[in-house]
Amino acid sequence: MTRFSVSVVIPVYNAADHLGECLESLVGQSIGFDRIEVLAVNDGSTDGSGELLDSWAARHPNIRVFHQPNSGAPGGPRNRAIDAATGEFLFFADPDDYLGPEAFERMLAAAERNGSDVVLGRIRGVGRNAPKAAFARSVERGDVHTTDVVWSLTAHKLFRRSLVVDNGLRFAEGVRLAEEQPFVVPAYFLARAISVVADYDCYYLVERDGFGHLTKQVPEPEPFYSAVRAALETVVRHTGPGARRNRLLRRWVRLEILNKFGPRYAHCSADLQRRYARIAGELLEEFVPEEVVEALPPVLRHRARMLRLGRVEELVALSRHEHLDWAELCRVAWLPDGRRFTVDIRSGLYLGDDPEGVRYRILLRQKDGHEVAVPAGPASATGSPLVRRLTVDPTVLHPAVFCPGAWQLVVRAVVPGGRHHDMPIRFPNGYVPTKAGARRVLVTGTRPMLVRLRHNAADGAVLTAAHGRAVAGAVRRRIRNRP
Repeated sequence: MTRFSVSVVIPVYNAADHLGECLESLVGQSIGFDRIEVLAVNDGSTDGSGELLDSWAARHPNIRVFHQPNSGAPGGPRNRAIDAATGEFLFFADPDDYLGPEAFERMLAAAERNGSDVVLGRIRGVGRNAPKAAFARSVERGDVHTTDVVWSLTAHKLFRRSLVVDNGLRFAEGVRLAEEQPFVVPAYFLARAISVVADYDCYYLVERDGFGHLTKQVPEPEPFYSAVRAALETVVRHTGPGARRNRLLRRWVRLEILNKFGPRYAHCSADLQRRYARIAGELLEEFVPEEVVEALPPVLRHRARMLRLGRVEELVALSRHEHLDWAELCRVAWLPDGRRFTVDIRSGLYLGDDPEGVRYRILLRQKDGHEVAVPAGPASATGSPLVRRLTVDPTVLHPAVFCPGAWQLVVRAVVPGGRHHDMPIRFPNGYVPTKAGARRVLVTGTRPMLVRLRHNAADGAVLTAAHGRAVAGAVRRRIRNRP
């Protein structure tokens, strides 16, 4: 049997438009294509990918093609190819990506110099993001603790086949994201040495129009977090409590656990939101010590705390408001004095700065940009890290300002250092509580003023105001103009 230097494993599903570029990059490798074995698994393609693979195999005897019904994920096809591989090393490629011409020459040289069992070649993103921390510097002989390789857990790497076979390493099957982690993470810990080739673009990770990358999809939380759990169990099994373990755990906390509760989380179904929060909270409780959470940035720290408390509603609110471009008016109540009202405003802004150092103003802004600042009393806590309660006294405005008209409510938060954020206030779904929206007559000096809270077409909170004299005049004119 021919002994190959590298067995390249490619799971293929409906990739006919891009597969040729991937295979051409293998044929053009500087080590010579005769040292490369290609094992392509056609996973039930319906676009002609299987026929295209067969035509390539007919021209190149070192390309072997396997056909099977669709499995729904790349883990199963990769495992099938591992069992059939004969090369000294395994490399896992995706059919819509391609390799640099010297990729295997450089990675194999690093493995030979250092006796490495795993070699990472720099990944270059083409129209999409690619990992950077793992490739900040070249490494001859390293391990999982002396490098940043845990920040790159995709399978696009060189693995010594004996390491994989002897330890029974396999990909998770039926999992559409993180299926690589039960394979890659143990390999990092078991490797005699890990090398990093950071001075050459070995693998090109390509964004393709019309090609559905799994990384853009929201997976079912149970299989996804099952793969993540397997990785976390590996970390705990191979490291003792303390700084070294915490350094590794931080990667999973940020990317696989907390990152799933970013802007896309608010658009998931309520059932998916609850399931994600429940399982992620369980992983935090089981694997992540408090010192790891406390070292996170403010937004992530609060997100972790809400997960541990199971506060799904606030996780959704933070997901929606994290970009700080608006705030939600979740409660309005007039005080007994009849002059002031309180507003409970929900926004992710408060998590980015010291809450004690933030000062507030309520701005009343007209369409022409003219605005008046209404002092807001000191913010009070409401039991939620996302919500602040402010007291607004519209009567402090000079009566002359209140010509009849509508004023949009904007909250201005001034953070330490003088920076400020202006956030238009919105009523959620345009709903204004009945009592909050009732007309109020306020008296400033001897002048009555009629005010009312309502929402505009964009659900923005609006205060309409007019002098009693102006209102009386309008009523008189209306009566006078009746037919």
